[in-house]
Amino acid sequence: MAIQVDRELLDELCPRLFRALDGLGLLPRQLSAKPTEFEKYPRLLFGSIQRYNDVEAGFREWESRVLRAAEFRREKHYPELEALRRWMAERATLFTNKANMQHLKTSLYARVFQYLYPRRVLVNAYCIMHQGNMEALTPEFLERELPGSGVEAIHKVQATYQSEWETIVADARQTLLDNAAYYHKVLSGKGSVETERELSDEALETNQEEE
Repeated sequence: MAIQVDRELLDELCPRLFRALDGLGLLPRQLSAKPTEFEKYPRLLFGSIQRYNDVEAGFREWESRVLRAAEFRREKHYPELEALRRWMAERATLFTNKANMQHLKTSLYARVFQYLYPRRVLVNAYCIMHQGNMEALTPEFLERELPGSGVEAIHKVQATYQSEWETIVADARQTLLDNAAYYHKVLSGKGSVETERELSDEALETNQEEE
């Protein structure tokens, strides 16, 4: 008998979870980070649910841990956590199904990486395009200039993620605003971002691992 995995619901869950974590600054800024840095907080959530065999109790314990780990933006992004909790509680059987949880564990790194990849490419390309321009991190400038045009890396990502493009752009803008202190250093030359070549190499390695 074939093991049934609720892929459509898991595919809906993961962007919700990753967006909430990224908003709290708990996902890597660099795609070259170790797999454990990508997986840490999602794995904590799934492990907590399995330990209690209860979505609500597991989520509440995990929520307390991630809010302590987040150094800032707790209040701003707390509604995203609450929306995630409600979504998961309404689909509790999804997370007490061993086949679903095993699938998440084995696919987690690839899922997080594929979520972050287009968003980090866009953010990094934007920073490279506007090096030295501190105005580039204002909401008005971001609305006007991101994603920009004439950059091959952005064109490639847009072509690959056409159905998600507007969401990816919105997420990239929010990342730059939420992490303005970090990206100010990047724009001023005191910090660095991964190049298109480095990002492409990371994506290739991840795809090979997934296969």
